[in-house]
This record gives sequence, C-alpha cells and structure tokens, in this order.
Amino acid sequence: MKIAYFIMAHHKPAMFLRLLNAIYAENHIYLIHIDSSADAEIHELANNLSQSNSNIRILPSRFLSWGGWSLIQVELDALTYLLNWDSDWSYYINLSGQDFPLVRQIQLEQFLLGKNSNYLTAKPINLEPNQKKQMQAYYRIEDCGKIVNLGERRPFEDYFSPEIEPYYGSQWKMITRAFAEYAATSHLSFEMQDYYRYTFIPDEAFFQTLLLNGDFKETHVNGNYRFINMQQFATAFQRPVVITMDYLQTIFQSDALFARKFDEDVDSSILDIIERSLGL
Repeated sequence: MKIAYFIMAHHKPAMFLRLLNAIYAENHIYLIHIDSSADAEIHELANNLSQSNSNIRILPSRFLSWGGWSLIQVELDALTYLLNWDSDWSYYINLSGQDFPLVRQIQLEQFLLGKNSNYLTAKPINLEPNQKKQMQAYYRIEDCGKIVNLGERRPFEDYFSPEIEPYYGSQWKMITRAFAEYAATSHLSFEMQDYYRYTFIPDEAFFQTLLLNGDFKETHVNGNYRFINMQQFATAFQRPVVITMDYLQTIFQSDALFARKFDEDVDSSILDIIERSLGL
C-alpha cells in the first residue's frame, strides 16, 4: 500500500532529516511544507531532498500562525496537491518536523492495510462550554502572525442546520483517500471552511466536525495512535512536552505508532534508541 505523508517543519533541520529518514520508503510519497519564516538552511535542505528524490515534493511556503486558519488552509492545499499528484495512495498522515515513528514502515502498512477507518480524536465541544467559548465565540483573523479578536459572533448552531454538531480534538490524523477528497471538494467542507476560517484553533475542530457530520461518520475511530504528553501552561493553553529518556518505557508500552515532540538538543539519546529499534 502507499501512504501520502505531509510534513510541516519550521526549524531544526537535523531533526527533520532524522524524521524523514525514519519514515522513508520508495513506495510512499512525501509532501513537505517549510514555513516561510524559517531559516534558509531548512528550506535548502527540503529543496535538495526534493530534487534528488522523485517521491518527495515541496508545497509552496505559507506563513503559519499557531491558532490560526493558515494551519487548516495549508492542509487543504496539501490534500489537493496530493490527490492531483498521485492516484494510488490510500492513507494520508500528517506530521510535524519534531514527530518520530515508533514502528517500522512495514508494520504501519500492515496496520492500515485493508482498512477504511479514519483515525482522529474527537469529542463534542458542546459538552465543554469554556472550550467552545474560547474557540468559537469570537471572530478571529490572522494579521502579520498574530491572532486578532474582532468581537463576538453568533453561536455555531446559528450557522448550520440543527443536526450538525461541533467537535474538537487533536490535529494529528491518519485519514483515507476518500475522506481526504471529501475534505478537499465537498459542499459541506466549503461551508465549514467559511465558518472555521474565523475561529480560534480551527486545526483542532475543522476535520473533526466535518468527519462526524458528513458522509464518513461511520468510518471514524476515536484515536490517532500518537503518544503526546500535553502540559498546561499559565496562558491556559496546552503544549506537548519534549519526550526524553524518562518516557522510553511508556512510549514503547503504548499502542502509539508515532510520538511527539522530540528535540535532539534536549535529549538525542532517546532518538538514538528509537532509531536502533527501527533498524536504522
């Protein structure tokens, strides 16, 4: 089977190269996005990889803002690109430049082979009033890398028919080609794009809401097989902690296929051990 990977990176070129080496297989395809604000070194690395490997390509750079619509738009651009590039891939997997696989590619292929499931964490946002208010209660736009609040807006329910319910979860996913095409081309997707374009952190809500209200609801598996340890910050936002040797036993006892985030400047020994386990 063929997997279409989409990797978003903005720094740490050595870490990015280790990731690509760990997931590389000639039968898969790799689309890379380097943030337009990134240093020239990682842009040059990505371009060199693309020029020397026919199954690696570069998506034109955007400036990505945490919490902004650009993170959804770049994925929609990636899905459209991948669908037009190759007609044989079965699954789409998105990664950051500081993710890393925990299994070999042959094991990942065996896990996905013959399945028609879409792996994405999701839960009803209506059950979390504070979360819903934070993400949906105001018009938000991106302006020069900052998220600007333009004031209150009407609730989600006023924009859609009563049977449409909002969800949220993690932005990391493994989705089928069929759902990828639905996300890129369906009328419901375009309607939701119009709404989520002006929300906060839409990358943790758009795909969940589309999947669980569209034609692919029955294919949903509520999990993404990622190991991520989120930490609460004083700003009330959660961020993943860097995985160190302290997590070694935990990650390998989990059912995760990938983990994030790693930083070889903080702890490279855990990456060394994972690479050896992958036969690299």
